[in-house]
Amino acid sequence: MSFLYIVLGVLVVFLTFKFVGTAAGFIVVGLITLYGIYRFIPAYYVLKGNKAYAAGDDEESCRWYKKAYDTGRTKVEIKTSYAYILMRTGNADEAERVLDTIIRVRGLDPKKKNLAKQQRCMVYYRQGRLEEALEEVYELYNNGYKTSNVYSMLGYFKQLNNDPIDEILAICEEAYDYDDENRDIQDNLSICYYKLGRYEDAERVSDKLMEKNTQFVEGCYHGAQIALKTGKTDKARKYLEMLADCKRSKMTTITEEQIEKLKAEVNDNENTAC
Repeated sequence: MSFLYIVLGVLVVFLTFKFVGTAAGFIVVGLITLYGIYRFIPAYYVLKGNKAYAAGDDEESCRWYKKAYDTGRTKVEIKTSYAYILMRTGNADEAERVLDTIIRVRGLDPKKKNLAKQQRCMVYYRQGRLEEALEEVYELYNNGYKTSNVYSMLGYFKQLNNDPIDEILAICEEAYDYDDENRDIQDNLSICYYKLGRYEDAERVSDKLMEKNTQFVEGCYHGAQIALKTGKTDKARKYLEMLADCKRSKMTTITEEQIEKLKAEVNDNENTAC
């Protein structure tokens, strides 16, 4: 479509210069240039937002995405990304509003609508509406919309909801079969095995997770828990030390209080061993 616009623009400029005159031709060139800038502005804002996000500055990224969103000319994918950044910066209520406007669009591609619903599940969770989050993610799952994110949320929410452990294990293992490289799916399964007392299985999955996700707060924390339980205090301490380099956001599920408590447990274990 963009290529077609360029061809039409060139054609209009050529015909204007040829049949109307030089002055009119330059006016048309100016108008086309201004229109091109007008169309490019949202994309420019998103580019700046992505650059800030890559640099780890969520607040700055959110500022640029908001500028893009406020133009009223952003695509659904950009709006969904904006909602995600809003969640990372703790603006769950605004994220819900953005996602609701997408979901209410009639005739929208089901995949795009489901993506927005998927994001809204996490919004509900951040707002403390776990029951609604579970209900919506189950609806997506039962309707055949099974993605790594849906699986990871379903496993995590079921654990928070204290569902029967056999149900949690079944969905976590199904999720792992679907995508055994997703860090959240790996983390969920390792926690599930840990709760069941299957510590070797928990360590196996945790070790695989940590091979590629050394700056994942939840992975480091749960890996340290598992290592401590299996008597590997040095390994537990190593994972806890790695937490210093992990970036936090408003979506991080492990608190600093939990980390300090686990550090104290590791220290106590070492002192007892001595």
